[in-house]
Amino acid sequence: MTINSTGPTRLVLAAVLVAATVMAPGCATTKPQAEPTVERTSPPPEAAPLATVAPKLVVLIVLDQLGSWVLDQQLPLLPASSVIRRAHERGASHTAEYPFASTQTAPGHASLTTGVTPAVHGIVGNAVYDPVHGSRRTVDDGKHAVIGNADRYVSPTQLRAETVADVLHRESNAQARIVGMSIKGRSAVLPVGQKANIAVFYDAVARAMTTSTYYRPKGRLPEWLRDFRKANPVEPLLQVWEPADPGWLERQLGPDASPGEMFPTFPHDPREAPDPWYAFSGTPESSEYLMAAAYAVVKAERMGVDDVPDFLVLGVSGTDIVGHIWGPRSWEYADNLQRIDRALTHFVKLLRARGPVAFVLTADHGVAELPERARTEGREGGRLRGDVLVATAERAADAALGQGDWIAGYVPPLFTYTAAGKARHKELTKVLRKAMPDVEGVKAVYDAQSHAKLRSSINDLERLVGESLPDDPPGDLYLVTEPGWFDALSERGGTNHGTPWDYDRRVPVLMWGTAIERRTNKKVHDVLRVATTLAALLNVPAPANAPKTPLPGVMRLPD
Repeated sequence: MTINSTGPTRLVLAAVLVAATVMAPGCATTKPQAEPTVERTSPPPEAAPLATVAPKLVVLIVLDQLGSWVLDQQLPLLPASSVIRRAHERGASHTAEYPFASTQTAPGHASLTTGVTPAVHGIVGNAVYDPVHGSRRTVDDGKHAVIGNADRYVSPTQLRAETVADVLHRESNAQARIVGMSIKGRSAVLPVGQKANIAVFYDAVARAMTTSTYYRPKGRLPEWLRDFRKANPVEPLLQVWEPADPGWLERQLGPDASPGEMFPTFPHDPREAPDPWYAFSGTPESSEYLMAAAYAVVKAERMGVDDVPDFLVLGVSGTDIVGHIWGPRSWEYADNLQRIDRALTHFVKLLRARGPVAFVLTADHGVAELPERARTEGREGGRLRGDVLVATAERAADAALGQGDWIAGYVPPLFTYTAAGKARHKELTKVLRKAMPDVEGVKAVYDAQSHAKLRSSINDLERLVGESLPDDPPGDLYLVTEPGWFDALSERGGTNHGTPWDYDRRVPVLMWGTAIERRTNKKVHDVLRVATTLAALLNVPAPANAPKTPLPGVMRLPD
């Protein structure tokens, strides 16, 4: 999709529509770093001191697209009062990595609370190939309509594994209050599983926070949400975005405009976008709006005030949308993260005033560097176009198998074959495994039907790909890019994620609050232990097949 600007100094934030709904993964490279020790298996149980009190509310905060390398660069830019900075310096602070290749938003959020990989929970990517529409979001079940947008469907029904939230619902006899909240639908519904009280997300057609008929079968919003929407309309939030201190940003990060950014310079005005309501998702105001809605549901549902622990998932999508458009070393990313941090600092203060609460902050995936910046620093990088990849695959198939229609579509990271291609799956796959790596930026392609063999491989890359594929994969051929390359989101530039390389798989995990002690080490932990950590804080069993032990820093809860 080509995005056209209406003015030389204004951003047409319609690019947000691309970044917020695109199904492509991506990658880029960062400055070489010494490899830390990687935790390959769960360690033996670690002795933990006894907490004096148990949390009554556990909050999982997922900052979309906050790779560990990005946080390392952004931390010095945050003030001393920053809740993120204080958690890093005083709480339990770890680096963790996803043990699969498909580092997209939907599989990341699903894995954080199930404690298993896409091979088990079934969420391979943000979307899968659909013969009618070309692609279909993994939360689109075609049944549960979004309230206020009858053409969109959102539910967690495609998720095949239980989440911490599902366990909590069962163990509490449905007394626990469980809420998912995000700008993105998939980030709200997947981590809270099948039994949440409600998942709330933003919809540009509804022009407000909303939910779906999965949670409200009669199609009527809860009273607290109706009141919130009435008191907090989005239209006044469609404001010109300008940095608070351009001089400071220039001293810290260099010039505003960088090659590869979709829209190089401030100011940015969502009202000049073809659809300002979509553009809103890529502004700092959207994250502040999100946290205001989250506090409204905490109050309305009386979360954290009785003896049954409650669970809130807050998916902050703005970091991802801004990162896609401008890259993680831009003025926009830094300014946006600082505003998110201020709102989050206030939100945390409000929750702590209500009673014992524990916080776990992490990310669903990392992110790539802009290729233009990577190349100026002596590293490789580039963008792959899906239409070019499909055309290349078709030509290779025609040359080897004869003229035909072989590729139905490509929704990263998977090619799907036509009926003719599926009938000659083995031959076609052999041809493409030889031909596709000749395309600049393509590392390899793998037979998605060989998922079990890939999962048991001694080769790290093959194993990561295998853990991305369930036994009935929604495609036929899995593509892996070279380091520094990713699936393009726009002809204008930007960056992406979704690869098996460290910069996409490694994320921070910060924990603080009730029943959390200061712990840090240089290990790279298994991110699936986040699910076990949340279960320990909620005092319920971990989900089936999740790792056995929580991350270091969780104290034993009193009986």
